[in-house]
Amino acid sequence: MTNDAPYFRHDANARHDPKIEAMIKKYKMEGYGRFWVIIETMRETRGYKINQKKYVLEALAEQMHCTIKELQDFLKDCIKEFELFVEEDGFIYSESLIERMAKLESLRAARQRGAYAMHEKYKHNITKDPNEPED
Repeated sequence: MTNDAPYFRHDANARHDPKIEAMIKKYKMEGYGRFWVIIETMRETRGYKINQKKYVLEALAEQMHCTIKELQDFLKDCIKEFELFVEEDGFIYSESLIERMAKLESLRAARQRGAYAMHEKYKHNITKDPNEPED
């Protein structure tokens, strides 16, 4: 069975980051859950950014079982007070997530190039005349 779930690396001890600790102090573990819902949502979007359009925030608030006002207050604090997210051009994003995804995308591209080169070498060996001298 294949796992098609969007993947991203994150620190297993993220809860010990001082910014996260400050957020948990104010919002308790419910805030920690909200934080990860937002990060996971960013991971699922193109460019790893959340559009701040009303319908997007309403859908996100519904997923979190909170009001849109509670979500907006939480996002504002995550941007201004805890510096966990960045707000720019109508979008919210995590610099950390974007950096991690850039590394993952680079690794995937390198692996793909390697697989292609290996395939080409194999294909060349299959089609090569067995009487032809080695390169």
